[in-house]
Amino acid sequence: MVLGLKSANFTISKENEKIKFTVLGNGHGVGMSQTGADSLAKQGKTYQEILKHFYSGIEITKLN
Repeated sequence: MVLGLKSANFTISKENEKIKFTVLGNGHGVGMSQTGADSLAKQGKTYQEILKHFYSGIEITKLN
């Protein structure tokens, strides 16, 4: 998760010289984040790279 937060859906504000993160979601921490996958795709990552980012240790093979 982004910055160790439970969701990538958050806002940042400044209160009394402190930074406050308000988390708007509660990601389950398992599987693929849609916003994370979208961000990686916009960086030019392939679908294989994106899948391997979220599911470590997988092997992608072609089925006959």
